[in-house]
Amino acid sequence: MSVPQLSSELAKARHSEMNSSALESFAIWTGIATVGFTLFGALCGGLYVWFSSKIKSLKTEMNLAEESKTKALTEAIFRLQQPADWTGTISVGFTAAGAFFGCLSWWFSSALSDMKEEARVRFETEYAAKLKGAEREVIQAHQETAKALADAAAANERTGTLEVKAANLRERAARAEYMMKAAEAQSEESRKEAARAGEGTANALAETAATKERASKLEVEAAALRERAARAENELTKVKERIKRRTISEAQRARLLQDLKPIPKGPAKIIAVMGDEEAGRFARQIADILKEAGWDDARVSRGIFRGSINSFEIRIRDREKAPMFALQIAQAFDSIRFEPIIVVDRSVAEGGVEIVVGMKADSE
Repeated sequence: MSVPQLSSELAKARHSEMNSSALESFAIWTGIATVGFTLFGALCGGLYVWFSSKIKSLKTEMNLAEESKTKALTEAIFRLQQPADWTGTISVGFTAAGAFFGCLSWWFSSALSDMKEEARVRFETEYAAKLKGAEREVIQAHQETAKALADAAAANERTGTLEVKAANLRERAARAEYMMKAAEAQSEESRKEAARAGEGTANALAETAATKERASKLEVEAAALRERAARAENELTKVKERIKRRTISEAQRARLLQDLKPIPKGPAKIIAVMGDEEAGRFARQIADILKEAGWDDARVSRGIFRGSINSFEIRIRDREKAPMFALQIAQAFDSIRFEPIIVVDRSVAEGGVEIVVGMKADSE
């Protein structure tokens, strides 16, 4: 999975979490409002009952009292009747409001429950699909790594064969040059003998011409051998370039330090594949750069992994809770054309990352 895709999934997860938190907050507040309005309605209902009982007792007393006291009791009843009516009305209103907020609280709680269930089902479906995709990618990576190992072995064997052929060609070219010089010396000796003898000149000239022709043929053969040797040297150079060790240049190191130093630091482990010296050297170079950028505990350990490892991986525990500094480290290495692959591995510590350096991938 690439860095932009992982960032998009994290943004979607945060948006869904914000909606869920908002609904949960609404449910809590409407529940509090339900309890408050219901309690106040009950209090007003109690007051209304008290006022009603008081009015009832005054009416009973008025019926039993003398006529002179009836007027005073009537005024007292009138004064109590208005608060009783108000408390009754308020009690009904707050009770109705409590019921309304209770319905809202129930609706928010139901919507929140449905949202969480939908999110759970969607997460399980997406996780299963992505897990299958990751398994396919792992299988493909294993196949590609096996092919790369086979190609590297074939390249090494081919390199050895080319070196042997180049040595043979050099030896043949040296022999051809030696034979050419010998022919030239023989030709010169023949000319001297022809001059001293003063006879058999025609035969000597014929022999000299034949020697020169042979020398020309040897020169042509030597030139062809030199050309074949040059081609072998060129092919050998290309093979050596393919198996050249990975290294970070000074310019790339400076760019990495510039990008890594402002990043918030988190737990990071650097692991090199056991038995590969080139991977260990490259992992130590990465550890030195991280330590200089502020990861004081950055050090290299060796590990044995099931199957083959991609050239350069950054492993996280959970893509939904991926630490931001892991993505920033990946982007920093992307900027210098060392493109790490982000891999989800449940064995990685929560909140941390593992930088795994495997064998160098074949460039062809």
